[in-house]
Amino acid sequence: MKVSRIIFASLLLCLFGIGFVHSQDNSKKDKSKDNKSAPKPVEVKANLMVLDADGKFADIKLEDLKIYEDGTEQEITYLTKKENALNIGLVMDNTGSMRTQIERIVTAGRTFVGNLRPQDEIFLVRFVNSEKIHIVQEWTSNKTLLSNALDNMYIEGGASAITDGLYLSANKILEREKADKAKRGALILISDGEDRDSYYKREQLFDLFKGSDAQIFTIGLVGELPSESVRKSSVKFINQLALETGGAAFILQGKNKEIENALVQSLKAILTELNSQYVIGYTSTNQKRDGLSRKLTVQIADGAKGEKLQAFIRESFVVPEEKK
Repeated sequence: MKVSRIIFASLLLCLFGIGFVHSQDNSKKDKSKDNKSAPKPVEVKANLMVLDADGKFADIKLEDLKIYEDGTEQEITYLTKKENALNIGLVMDNTGSMRTQIERIVTAGRTFVGNLRPQDEIFLVRFVNSEKIHIVQEWTSNKTLLSNALDNMYIEGGASAITDGLYLSANKILEREKADKAKRGALILISDGEDRDSYYKREQLFDLFKGSDAQIFTIGLVGELPSESVRKSSVKFINQLALETGGAAFILQGKNKEIENALVQSLKAILTELNSQYVIGYTSTNQKRDGLSRKLTVQIADGAKGEKLQAFIRESFVVPEEKK
């Protein structure tokens, strides 16, 4: 088993109880591919945790930090601090391709929910195709409600619409962010990454996140995809979600108990990263889009009284390869 860590347009949300169904006229769907354009600059965002010698959160300033990508120092252009409270959307793929994984996903989800704190709030979305996207649990910190909602996950046939599911969920996260920018917002997607029939284009999804600190974290269960070419395409999409929003990607391949353990560990790693105080950003000096992993490291100056500080950042990330 391999575990690789890479670290609707102007939607109106009409909610009926705790459910939402998004339906569209298939005859009006635009099946064209995203328009080709000049490559965007490689902008990198990552979560940063800073601790003092006692293991407590420490305050820092931009001038206290240096960040390196593959050993090359980068100019930090962004540093913001967040409150120790989370707004999270769990977005779960319930298509047929997840049939063998659904019980493990639900089990891992319960573990994740069990580790939340009273100040953290979550909503839960299940999706199949673009006509079957449901909010099965609205915003809550009630672990019993969340656990019951996870029990309501079930598999249905349909061409997966990952981008559509994320688009709906992103609007909910971003509405929360407008109300309180100090809190962290994130979507956690669990899927195989094969987006087959979305109405919205990926660029439309990424445009929503411009100027936002909300992030997408993806756990990609790619081991049972039908071919190597489909797997590569899915992994590329998963890495693209992470790069464009400052989140992280976890690519899981394996079976049975291995996957269940990897799911739990990935969700715990996401929760740990989201509990970091800071979001840091820069424009990479390496503008190549080669699909290779890049290493991140940070250096931090001593505190004002000479105390030693420790800074923690994700180990690596991937810039997905451009189509030739």
